[in-house]
Amino acid sequence: MITTVSPKSQNISTVDALWVLIQSQTKAVRKALTERLLAERSQTKAKAQQQMVKESLTRAFDELHSGKAQRDARKLFAK
Repeated sequence: MITTVSPKSQNISTVDALWVLIQSQTKAVRKALTERLLAERSQTKAKAQQQMVKESLTRAFDELHSGKAQRDARKLFAK
């Protein structure tokens, strides 16, 4: 007698599905993916640092022009 069992529906997360796909790739492909992810992370960090510097300088110049800057701070911008 042959018995058939219907498969239970499994919900797999997107991350798990992606992980299975990545694991099935060749070492060269996995290495290339890793390099891209690391490069993207570095770019994101650099952009965040640039934004922080921009905001800091904007605030410093606003304080300088409004007269709220300390005397020592004004010397930083002297020619």
